[in-house]
Amino acid sequence: MHTDDDVKFAKCAVELARKCQSEPNKISPFVAAVAVKDGEILGTAFRGELGIGEHAEYTLLERKLKDKPLAGATIYVTLEPCTHRNHPKIPCVERLIERKVARVVIGSLDPNPIIRGRGQLALRSANITTDLFPADLMSELEEMNRAFIRSQRDPNVGLETSARFIATSAKLTLDEWYDRLNSVYWSKNFNRSASEICLHLIEVIGGLSLLASGKEKPGVDKDKQVSKAIAWWLALCGKVGIKSVEDLLWDKFPSVCPYCQHQPHKQEVCADKKAQNSGPPWSDLATIGAGKKRPKTLREWQVMFNEIYPVTQQSEFAPSFARLYEELAELAEAVRVFSAVPGYFLSEAADVFAWLMNIQNIADEKAGRRNAQRGTKLQDDFAKAYPDACQDCGAFVCRCPPILAATIGRIAHEVPTGRGSYEDAGRFMTPDICAERFMGTH
Repeated sequence: MHTDDDVKFAKCAVELARKCQSEPNKISPFVAAVAVKDGEILGTAFRGELGIGEHAEYTLLERKLKDKPLAGATIYVTLEPCTHRNHPKIPCVERLIERKVARVVIGSLDPNPIIRGRGQLALRSANITTDLFPADLMSELEEMNRAFIRSQRDPNVGLETSARFIATSAKLTLDEWYDRLNSVYWSKNFNRSASEICLHLIEVIGGLSLLASGKEKPGVDKDKQVSKAIAWWLALCGKVGIKSVEDLLWDKFPSVCPYCQHQPHKQEVCADKKAQNSGPPWSDLATIGAGKKRPKTLREWQVMFNEIYPVTQQSEFAPSFARLYEELAELAEAVRVFSAVPGYFLSEAADVFAWLMNIQNIADEKAGRRNAQRGTKLQDDFAKAYPDACQDCGAFVCRCPPILAATIGRIAHEVPTGRGSYEDAGRFMTPDICAERFMGTH
């Protein structure tokens, strides 16, 4: 929820950004920064205001407010602060961290793939609160910077996702995918709670039941549901503020089963350990992990889980799906109690990911994708489904409505005729009638 001050100072930054002038023979972004403390503006700046090509944050922090204490201040900046500058220049995000500002409100994520999402992540890692401008102002900035955004997009990477992008994406680490996906959809998910995102994850994983039942469902490609589930798993991790999903997974699965501590795991030993109900030996797992090389790419993580929990042609989807849903229920509980016991989320999120990998490994095994082919389908499916822009609206920062028209159309036939409303013939009570009925009866 944005305060009136947030809206006021964000609008101020947008108007300042209009004053920017591009350097000769270069398409530069319109960027401005506004420093605020205790509801008062300490200073403002826009790109190139005092020197050609000077970043707005540099002008504000080093030229205008060099000797002004900024600890506890809020900085409104129209573009995500940069994380990469040619030596000896210092990235703007490092300047903000050095000045100990308390909060940075960002107007749009940087379309440069070298920076996108990393500025926000670096600030959050430094315990600086980050927020986004109101959606209408973000759209205004994207329109203002349309030429710059286009200039940053690889012409070989369209929404149809080229073969070149798929090949390049194969080298991305799981944490890089984490940053990229949340960079595109962070704004759309901004006002969604962790519980709402978890519900969507449950919905998507429900589509995996088609693998177990063998059924077909219109609009659901069961062979690609694992990649979609991973995307929502990454979104959920982003919502609760996980620094590194790779660390989260490695803490519990350092290339061995967390209970028997073997690769491949030993069923009898696991059963005995779990019967003791003492939980994983976290210190022992940390020691094991320190001496092993961890996976990097999505494919490598899938291969690792197959090495811990090997599948065969006889492996069936139904038992694995049942276990996945058991773990998903525990993850839902972890989200529910997150404010009291945040660490519980770490363990349960890792388990859900592990069982998603198990189901994908069964699918690969049954399709004859073994050895060097293991994990390639998931990696390719993910690259096709989640490029550097939203596949529905085409924007680098998703601007889709909360519920797509296609979704409403897909489920419309399930609504009982004449019953899905608050009208006299409907099956719902309005909030005031609910209150009168349930609060006034005892």
